[in-house]
Amino acid sequence: MDREIPTQERAKRTARRVAAVIIAIAAVVFSFAATVAFLKPSVKRRDIRVARVERGDVEATLQAGGTIVPRFEQVVSSPLEARVMRIERQAGDSVKAGDALVTLDTGAAQLDAARLDERVSQKESETAQLRLRLDESIASTEAQIEQKKLDATIYQYTSQQKTKLGEAGLASQQEVLAAAASAKKIDIEIRQLQDALVRARRSRDAQMSGAANDVAIARREREESRRQLALAMMRADRAGIVTWIVPEAGAMLRRGDVLARIADQSAYRVRATISDIHAAKLSAGMRARVKLDDTTSINGTIDSVDPRIVSGVVTFYVTLDEPSQPRLRNNLRADVYVVTSLRSNALRVERGALGQSDAEDVFVVRGGRAVSTKVRYGLAGEKYLEVADGVREGDEIVISNMADYTGVKELRLK
Repeated sequence: MDREIPTQERAKRTARRVAAVIIAIAAVVFSFAATVAFLKPSVKRRDIRVARVERGDVEATLQAGGTIVPRFEQVVSSPLEARVMRIERQAGDSVKAGDALVTLDTGAAQLDAARLDERVSQKESETAQLRLRLDESIASTEAQIEQKKLDATIYQYTSQQKTKLGEAGLASQQEVLAAAASAKKIDIEIRQLQDALVRARRSRDAQMSGAANDVAIARREREESRRQLALAMMRADRAGIVTWIVPEAGAMLRRGDVLARIADQSAYRVRATISDIHAAKLSAGMRARVKLDDTTSINGTIDSVDPRIVSGVVTFYVTLDEPSQPRLRNNLRADVYVVTSLRSNALRVERGALGQSDAEDVFVVRGGRAVSTKVRYGLAGEKYLEVADGVREGDEIVISNMADYTGVKELRLK
């Protein structure tokens, strides 16, 4: 027979059931909250880079690709038309000033030099003969003048005697007039000879000047031939490295053809290229920074911009402040940053992976969270970005590549 359960016992059982239900509900709520927290996006702090917003200088730069090239390069050209007999050096060889590079067949040049020697001798002989003929002609004219002067003296004396005799009635008037006419005629002949002498001397000077010019031209041609003959040994003018040389012996060369190139590796500069959309922003005198690797940069100045645009690319050259820096090597690739403007005491942040556009969403660290925030930039440089809007000085921004979290509004930092 069943007995009635005491009221106290029923109360205890009810309390235990309520407590079990409450515990079960709390467990469910806790599990749900833990699951939500677990599913919320997170990132480990050690896996990201964070930079603080600060004040400082910001340089706006254009990035270009560059190649280290010798500051000076000697181009050795053939001084005459000749055949290559021997190649004395190979590409990559070190040479000193005066070292032979290529030996040319100079037989034709030697014949030409001998022909010019003969021409100079002929011109000098012709000039000497011309001078003798002209001097002889002038001397003959001068002798005629002296003779006429003697004749003039005689005719004047005769005229004077005839005049006196005529006055005394011992000579006719016709004889007096004839004697005076003869004296006047000889004076006219003297003046004509004197004029002829002046013209002869002028003619001599002109002809001798022309002959002297002909001799001078022949001598210059001979000296040029000798100089080219001496250059045909094709020697280096300075120490350096042979970067290119005519590839094979027996090749026929025309005058002016390049035989070799010698790079002076004691000093370098940079040949840089950039898209033609930036051509209007480049000019000589602009400062640039050449980055060889993550630890080495060299400052420089743009010394020239090639006005030609080839395949959408502009070429310019940078003179380095340290052209003999030990890390420089011929044909070494480098990044070139051309400084277009500078802003001092600007709000800036280290660039990192930021700056893909003028405005972008970045993650700003707020306690244990990284909150997505729209940030707008000003000047964009190689290392820093100017922050125009979106964050304040002292804020910390994630500068790592966060492309995997595009669209996420908040991240937990673990």
